[in-house]
Amino acid sequence: MKKNILLILAVLSLSASAQNIQLHYDFGKQEDGSKHNFPVSTFELFKPDSLGYTFLFADFEFNSTDRPRGASLGYFEIARTFYIPWFSETRGLKNLMLHVEYNDGLVIYPDDGDVLPLAIWGANLRSSWLGGLEYGAMLGNLSLNAMLLYKNTRGSSAPDAQFTLVWFYPLFNYRVSLAGYVDIWSQDDFFSNTDNKILALYAEPQIWFNFNEHLSLGSEFKVSKNFVFASERVEVFPTLGVKYEF
Repeated sequence: MKKNILLILAVLSLSASAQNIQLHYDFGKQEDGSKHNFPVSTFELFKPDSLGYTFLFADFEFNSTDRPRGASLGYFEIARTFYIPWFSETRGLKNLMLHVEYNDGLVIYPDDGDVLPLAIWGANLRSSWLGGLEYGAMLGNLSLNAMLLYKNTRGSSAPDAQFTLVWFYPLFNYRVSLAGYVDIWSQDDFFSNTDNKILALYAEPQIWFNFNEHLSLGSEFKVSKNFVFASERVEVFPTLGVKYEF
C-alpha cells in the first residue's frame, strides 16, 4: 500500500505534468500461510508549478472473496511541496522544499458468519498528517529525493517521525528504469497493545522495461516490517505489472 508508487517522484528530472496508471498482480505468502495472489491497480499524478509540485497516488487491491473479485482495500496519499526562496537565493539550496502530506484509506473484510453471506465489515487505515523538509539531488543520472517528516497518526499515543527516500535511475537510454522508495517511521506497538514505540519499514524497489514513452512492463517487490498490523518479521511480496503513462 503506502506510497505505492512514487516512482515519478524523481522530481528534479521532470519539468512537466505526468500521470500513469498501473496494474499489478501481487504474489507471495504471508507469515500465517495465507497467499496474496490478487490484482492491484495504481494511479499516480505529478504536477509541478512555480511554487513546487503536487503529487497524488491511489491504490486499490482486489482481494474480496466474491467472484469476480471486487475491491478490498483503497489507499491514497496526496502531497504538496513548496520551494523555500530564502534558501534558494542566499544559500544555494534550491532543491530544499517544505513538504506537507495526508494519507488515508479503507480496508474491507468479508463476514465469516452464515447469516448474511455477502455482509462485509471495514476499518479505516489510521489516517495521518505529515509535514517537514524535502531535499532532492542528482548524482549523474541517479535522482534521489529525501524527506524528514513529522507524522501525526489518528489514534496514536504520541506524534511520530518518518524518513523517506525515493530514487530513479534510467539505464540503456531509458529502455530500463530502476525506481522506488523506502519509508522508515516510528509507530505505536500494535502487537503488544501498548503505547511503546517501534520502528516500521515499507519499501517498493521497482524495475521497468520501457517499450516506448507510454508503455512499460516490470515488477516491484513490496518489503514490509511492522507495517500497521502486519508481520513483525520482514516480508517480501513480488509483483508483475504493466504501466501506461499519459
